[in-house]
Amino acid sequence: MHKIFANTLFIGKHIVSLPSCHSTNDLMAQMSAKKQLHEGAIIITKHQTKGKGQRGSQWDSPEGKNLTFSIFLKPHFLKASQQFELNRMASLALLDVVKNLSADAKVFVKWPNDLILNKRKVAGILIENSINQSGISESIIGIGLNVNQTEDLLPTATSLAKQFEKEFELEKVLLDIVQRLEHYYLILRSGDFRFIHEWYESKLYLKDKVAYYEDSIGKFNGIIRNVHPDGVLEIEDESGIHKKYHFKEVRLLS
Repeated sequence: MHKIFANTLFIGKHIVSLPSCHSTNDLMAQMSAKKQLHEGAIIITKHQTKGKGQRGSQWDSPEGKNLTFSIFLKPHFLKASQQFELNRMASLALLDVVKNLSADAKVFVKWPNDLILNKRKVAGILIENSINQSGISESIIGIGLNVNQTEDLLPTATSLAKQFEKEFELEKVLLDIVQRLEHYYLILRSGDFRFIHEWYESKLYLKDKVAYYEDSIGKFNGIIRNVHPDGVLEIEDESGIHKKYHFKEVRLLS
């Protein structure tokens, strides 16, 4: 059982710790529907049997090796058009934690919400929001971070243990993430979006660098130029045309 975090204001004051579950995001949605959660609640499991990733993919994680958890928030202060602020916030929180492990670590945010460590994926984020007329009523932020897994990783993936050649205490890493999440969440709640936007852009993977992409038309070389406030990605193609993409409309090939 994970202990309650005493050094946060509200995130982690209610923790549901399970040996196994199908998906922490799905379970959190079910508990939310029954009004069983306070803002800042966390559901964490040692083994997630049907973890969800972006593009409908499954996030597989061996039992007890990594962090798979979800956080429940009520960002009423955000409009529906501002949903991407939560992606920025969660991505930067993870980035801070991994970067603090080593000054030499090359850590970046891959749009829209993966974390890249030394050119390989180390974490993924899946955010599911409930929208009403006034804005975002509830948000479930699911996080999967490869911590101590060193075998059976995809060629494009890595872990903290593999990169830094040591094992980590999962609860300590979780606490660090929770503290950074709360830090950025409070900045968002204060309305200081500019700081978060600038920090996110400065840590954006492959920004202003040529890379190979694929969209509905075909494959092309392009350069990421910007991420708009609503989360739309802007890529300049070989002919100098600036294309804009929503989630799942473009894919990085190399």
